[in-house]
Amino acid sequence: MKMSLCVSVFCCTASYAIMVQAACVLAPDCTSLGYKMTAADCEGKITVKCPTDTSKVFCKKAAVPRPQAELPILYGDGTVSKEIITEKTPIGVVFDTTSRLAVALTDVKKDGTAGSEKMAWASNSYDIPSLSNCSTSDILTGIRSTPITCGTDGRSNTRLILSCGSNCGSTPAATAINNYQPSGCTKDFCKRNRWFLPSMRDLQNIYDIKNNLTATLTLLSNSNAVALKDTYYWSSTELSNTYAWHFSMNNGSRGNTFKDDYNPYVRPVIAY
Repeated sequence: MKMSLCVSVFCCTASYAIMVQAACVLAPDCTSLGYKMTAADCEGKITVKCPTDTSKVFCKKAAVPRPQAELPILYGDGTVSKEIITEKTPIGVVFDTTSRLAVALTDVKKDGTAGSEKMAWASNSYDIPSLSNCSTSDILTGIRSTPITCGTDGRSNTRLILSCGSNCGSTPAATAINNYQPSGCTKDFCKRNRWFLPSMRDLQNIYDIKNNLTATLTLLSNSNAVALKDTYYWSSTELSNTYAWHFSMNNGSRGNTFKDDYNPYVRPVIAY
């Protein structure tokens, strides 16, 4: 009985000693934990106080809000945001959120590279098979008040133009845009053969937000963004075997001219 009691007492005594020892371990001081500043050092910054001595703090810079654009920006990875995200490469500006369409940051040259160059719509007078012939009553009636409802699908229009073959001769405007691929494009949706010649409705929608578009493109100038010129741009909307429609970014006027007229410019559009 005595041995058992002694063992029992010994065990309890040992356990108590361990608990006392654990309870007496000193907590790390604030300085060793990184709380080396005072509140005065952290003025205008995020301040975190030491739990055991609130006079000791550390601080860090508050997050700086990213610049905001007037219109949503389409990035090369397919994301869209009004924020200027420096870690990503912009490739377009959204002008139609319903149809998910964005306009490129730049015009294109005949070879499909970025830059401005006047070019013809087509070299031959030929009525593109299956491409709607949009008359003056379709395009000009109710100018600036009635939406354009003829030849509105720029993607479909561009495919039909490019598939016309030798009968159409060369198709510089559609071909140039079809060859365009912006730097920074990392997904299939924005690669070569995915951009298209905008329809007249697309160009009207772009013109309607021109001021905000210009402001956004200016904000993206470090990404080689360039404002639209105050002149005519080709659409993918056809009038007849001889004529195609163009749109003035100077005053919003709609017009048509010979397909081999080399005066209009072209600006690609993409669906995202």
